[in-house]
Amino acid sequence: MWWNVFASKACQFLRALGSVMVLIVLGLVGLTYYTTVSLVYGPLAGTDTNDGRFATAVLVIYHVLILMVLWSYFACVLTEPGKVPDGWTPPQEDEEAALGKSNSEKLRRFCRKCSAWKPERCHHCSVCGRCVLKMDHHCVWVANCVGAYNYKFFLLFLLYTFVATVFDAVVLLGPFVDFFRDLEASSHGGGGGGYGGGGGGGGRDNASGGVVEVDDELNGGQQAGRGGGMAAVFVTFVLDVAFAASLLGFIIMHANLNLSNMTTIEMYEKKKTLPWRYNVGAWKNFEEVFGKNPWLWFLPYHSTDQLRRLLDISRLSGGTYPEMQSDGLDPAGEPTRAGDSPRGMPPGNTCAKCI
Repeated sequence: MWWNVFASKACQFLRALGSVMVLIVLGLVGLTYYTTVSLVYGPLAGTDTNDGRFATAVLVIYHVLILMVLWSYFACVLTEPGKVPDGWTPPQEDEEAALGKSNSEKLRRFCRKCSAWKPERCHHCSVCGRCVLKMDHHCVWVANCVGAYNYKFFLLFLLYTFVATVFDAVVLLGPFVDFFRDLEASSHGGGGGGYGGGGGGGGRDNASGGVVEVDDELNGGQQAGRGGGMAAVFVTFVLDVAFAASLLGFIIMHANLNLSNMTTIEMYEKKKTLPWRYNVGAWKNFEEVFGKNPWLWFLPYHSTDQLRRLLDISRLSGGTYPEMQSDGLDPAGEPTRAGDSPRGMPPGNTCAKCI
């Protein structure tokens, strides 16, 4: 049918758009770096003045934030979001009990596109062309699905980007105000002060014609360079404010989802069991995503223990697959609940998925 063709073309477009979006993200980061470091605070840093010391502090904080933004971003882009183990088989389920459940909550679900069973909370991504454990959504900004294994990285990317844009907007506020002062001064025919320098001054009455032409060219070049720099400050500040405002809404939404142990797909499902069966309390819901080690909560990294936990928690239905024992999981054991330690894990054992 025509809508299937349209959906296929749309998925192909989103798949191609993902690579472009990665370049756009890097371009936006490059713009803020150029403006904040090269234009505004870089020339001041290192001088033995109050402005120099302030500029140095700004650059240190800015570089730390940008490092965390890029680390979180590429962790989300490059991490496998949640591959369903090969040969996974669901348990038996009472058909009458399944009638009152949403699609995400059913124990026995078969993906016709992958020709394989899929666990609870697992969904097929038409863009990626595969099923993803605890799929939240497909994000074109990261050119990847957001699922069980990279959801923490996605949340950290949102958080660090929000903090970085707010910080950048605050430190660029002064140069941003200077932009409008320069516009007002230019409208009155005066020379501009503030960022970039640029004196006015003639020289027509004090020098020969050749010197006047050279002075005019130099002043024109300075004004053009200064105008370009102020335009970069203006654009960067506006983008910082716009992204910070939009990201705040996403952060609030995903914070509520995380503390409720619900994904974006599950939030929009019309039919689901209430109270939500996966909600085991805000603290345990938080630990399911971020782990039990507080030192790793704000780092885009999973410990081996957390990877085992995510592998097990992604199959709350208690299904089995051939490699369970090599992954350190007990096929006869109960599935791990949110925040619990992985089941059937002998001390020092390393699962195949974590190597």
